[in-house]
This record gives sequence, C-alpha cells and structure tokens, in this order.
Amino acid sequence: MKTAVLNVETSHPVLIGLKTRAFSEILVPTDFSSRSDRALNYAVELARRLGSHLTLLHVVPAPYALDYTLGGIPDGEWENVRHRADQKLEAALQRARIRYESVDAFVRTGSDLHEEIVGAAREVSADLVVLSTHGYKGWKFLLFGSDAEELLIEVQCPVLVIR
Repeated sequence: MKTAVLNVETSHPVLIGLKTRAFSEILVPTDFSSRSDRALNYAVELARRLGSHLTLLHVVPAPYALDYTLGGIPDGEWENVRHRADQKLEAALQRARIRYESVDAFVRTGSDLHEEIVGAAREVSADLVVLSTHGYKGWKFLLFGSDAEELLIEVQCPVLVIR
C-alpha cells in the first residue's frame, strides 16, 4: 500500500511504504503570489522526496482577454506582459532548481485559466496538480468563488490544495 501523510508540525509530506513513485509528474500552476510561492515550495519538496519531475506553469491572459477598453491594448503592451511573465517564471524556475534539479517550466496563453491548467495537466501527463487557494470565506467566497474548487472537478488527476 502506498500512503503519503502530512507532518502537521513541519508541513512536509512523510512517505510511508512507497516502493514505486506514486506521482511521476507534478504540475504546479503559479501566479507569482505569496500563496503560489507556498504551493511551489511544497511541490518542490514533494517532488524531491518522491523523485518526481516537476513542471511549473504560468497562464498569461490572451490579448483579447486583457482588452476591456474601447481603445484596445496599447501597442507592445501584451508583449511586455508576456516578457514580464517569462522573466518571473524563469526566476521561480531557478529558485526551484536550487533545491531540486528535475524541474521545468512553461507559459500558456489563454482566456480561460481553468482550461489552460487542465490542458497543461494533460499535456505533461500530470499525476498530481499542486496549487494554492485564496482561502476566501463567507461573502468573498460567494462573490469570487474558488478556482481551486473548480479545478478539483475539472482536472483528471489528484489535486493537492495548499492554503
């Protein structure tokens, strides 16, 4: 039997009875927030302990998803958005590789965050998706909903949500 439990004191996974890799490919979406950094750090440690490959993902909104004014997006603005995303993802990748070498990263562009994460999970044959949550409660939850909750339904592999 393969079992992974969470050590509550250290917030690190403790693996029990693992003879083969339970998760060979882990996907971790990031929006570069502190919450995403927490999920990324957890995913790096989990991948390291399991000997899994880790893939970082950032989704850049498609240009038309950013266009909410009548004037459209100023020339070159979308390229700047994409360039900044590439730089931030490269920095996150380098930080992750300090602790674990088997890490890659890529950017997807699209108007539907959930669709892009689900597609990326399929594309890399993810066995596990590790993501963060805003942790909204009450009215905020009712107004903004939960990306994590929607992904729990849509992704075809286990999803680990880090708060």
